[in-house]
Amino acid sequence: MKKLIRIILALAIGSTLIGCSSKPGGTIDLTSNIKVSIRGFNGKGEVYIDNNTKYDKTNSDIRDFVADIEYTLENGANGTLSNGDEITIKAKYSKSKAKDLGLTIKNQIKKVKVSGLKDLLTGYYDCEIKVKNYGLIKLKLDANTAPITVSNFVGLANEGFYNGLTFHRIIKGFMIQGGDPNGDGTGGSKQTIKGEFTANGVDNPLKHTRGVISMARSQSNDSASSQFFIMHEKSPHLDGAYAAFGKITEGMDIVNKIAETATDYSDRPLEEQRMKKVTVELFGETYDEPETV
Repeated sequence: MKKLIRIILALAIGSTLIGCSSKPGGTIDLTSNIKVSIRGFNGKGEVYIDNNTKYDKTNSDIRDFVADIEYTLENGANGTLSNGDEITIKAKYSKSKAKDLGLTIKNQIKKVKVSGLKDLLTGYYDCEIKVKNYGLIKLKLDANTAPITVSNFVGLANEGFYNGLTFHRIIKGFMIQGGDPNGDGTGGSKQTIKGEFTANGVDNPLKHTRGVISMARSQSNDSASSQFFIMHEKSPHLDGAYAAFGKITEGMDIVNKIAETATDYSDRPLEEQRMKKVTVELFGETYDEPETV
C-alpha cells in the first residue's frame, strides 16, 4: 500500500506563474526542487521532504492547489527502508484543478537511492552523564530490548547533543527529565523515533522502577526524539506506555540530590541542574549522521 511521506514544508512547491485572476497559467515543477532526506536506521528508514522554493502566493486558487499536493512512496514501505533501496516519490495533484488554472505540470516523479543509514545497535552499552556540581551518573543501556531508542540516544550523545543541556522538569518521588535544547520541555532533536513499548506494538519488558531511564514523548506514540527521564521512584503506570531503555548502575545518589531541588509550579528547578557531558562507550565504532540527498 502506498503511504504518504512526511512533508516538512507542505506548501513550499516551486512554481513560475503568469498573472491572471481567473486562469493564471504558468508552470509548476513538482519534484525538481525538493530535498529528500532518508532518516532513521538501516531497515527502518523513513522519507522526509523539505522544499523552500517560492511560488506565487498572491493567487488563492494557486495556493489551494499547492496545499492539496500529496507525496507518496511508489515502491517500498516508509519506515522500513534499507541502504541500497531504489525508491520513487510521486507527487499527486488534481488534474482537473490544474486544467482549470491553465497550469503546466512538470516532473511529477523523483527517484532516489537510499544510503547512509546506520545499522541498529544490539547489546549493552555503558553511558555516563556528568552533572555539574554533582558528578557522574552511570547507566547500562539495553539495545537488545530497545534498539531504536538506544541507537537514537547514542547517536545524539556522541555527537555532543546533550552536552550543556539541563534537567528542566523535576518531580520528587517520580522522575527527573532532561534532554531538551529549549530547556522548557518544548524542544527536541530533528527527528522522532518509533516508541518501543507494548502499547505501540513493541515487546519491552523493562519496568519503570527506581533508576530506570526512559524516553519522554507527547501523546503521539512515535513522538520521542531527545528528551528522556530517569525514575526517582517506581511508577508502574508508565510500564508499557513509555520506552524504557536502561538503568543506573552508579550515581543514584545524584538523582536523589537533583530530585530534592526546589521547583516552581511547573516543576522547573529554581536552581539550574545542568549536564556537562553525556557519552556512551561504543568500543571503537563510529556513529555517523544519515545522508541527505
